Amino acid sequence: KEGAVEFFIPELPDLISKDMEVFYNPFMAINRDFTVLILKAYSKLKAKKLFVADPMSASGVRVLRLLKETNAVEKAFLNDIKKEAIELAQKNLEGHQNVEYFNKDANVFLLENKGFDYIDIDPYGSPVPFLESAIKSLKTGGLIGITATDTASLSGSYPFKAFRRYGSKPLDSEFYHESALRILIKSVIEASFRLDSVLKPVFGFSYRHFLRAFFVKLKGVSKAVDISTKIGYIGYCHSCKFRESYTCILDLPKFCPLCGDFFDYGGPLYIGSIYDNELLNIMKDEDFAHFHKDTVKVFTNILKESSIKSPWFYKANIFGKGIMPKLKQILKDLNAKPTHFSPEGFKTDLDFKYVKEYFEKWA
Repeated sequence: KEGAVEFFIPELPDLISKDMEVFYNPFMAINRDFTVLILKAYSKLKAKKLFVADPMSASGVRVLRLLKETNAVEKAFLNDIKKEAIELAQKNLEGHQNVEYFNKDANVFLLENKGFDYIDIDPYGSPVPFLESAIKSLKTGGLIGITATDTASLSGSYPFKAFRRYGSKPLDSEFYHESALRILIKSVIEASFRLDSVLKPVFGFSYRHFLRAFFVKLKGVSKAVDISTKIGYIGYCHSCKFRESYTCILDLPKFCPLCGDFFDYGGPLYIGSIYDNELLNIMKDEDFAHFHKDTVKVFTNILKESSIKSPWFYKANIFGKGIMPKLKQILKDLNAKPTHFSPEGFKTDLDFKYVKEYFEKWA
């Protein structure tokens, strides 16, 4: 059982892996919760039902939930490269007439079937191999959801792999979860630029072992200019923790402007707002009854932190040892917001020097 649906799955092994006969990961229920949530909101925003594609559908649980928990789907197109997966999906979706099934490679399916209002890219590992075919298959004005589970490389554990896949240098910092998500977003935007399209981020989050971002395909390549100004770099000092964003790598100083130590950096990455306020306002009024408690918690914090412009967050312990104030007091004193990226983290648009001076009184 997941959400409001019951379905058949193979017996789960002790270790979830891509070698399973039909892949199903129960820990990704939060991922699917947010798909249901945003599709309900997007359908209302567009005032129409959507043609939905799931190129790697596995058991079909995502589409099953969309059909059961929303009124957003005009027709669903399920594809999986494994015949066993399609057979199981057909069993799980028995009785639903507005579903079509395919047994092909995901990229072949996307290139042969175009004009979708929503495409879900949720692979095991990196989404990079599927980006171009998905963008080509997405209708102008359409929505696309993209998952990355190779968080170790995006977060900085394997920086050369991140550079190879995403063309960016990860940043080793307390806010590595957020910079990882922003690198993923930048990579998706650049993939759209190469195809003379423009994808704009409208929602994103980090949870456990995966990153998830949603984009709308804009009409007119002229909008690429505005989006490109939001791609840049974050400079970071490992000594004093000073950070600053830059739109040009040539503007990055070699040494920290505050303490003079070596100045590290991450990027290029997306430094603009990840969230669309109009979509958020519709999402917050939806029914959360069938969602996991963590979905509710993550979304509640996103509603709060979405008002902050800074592309990073802080943790009190980076400023030294001592009896630090509780998070509730920090939020009040620094006009800050909690963040879903970390239970100890907080986001604020206050100048770094003010934040540092505040904690030096406690350290």
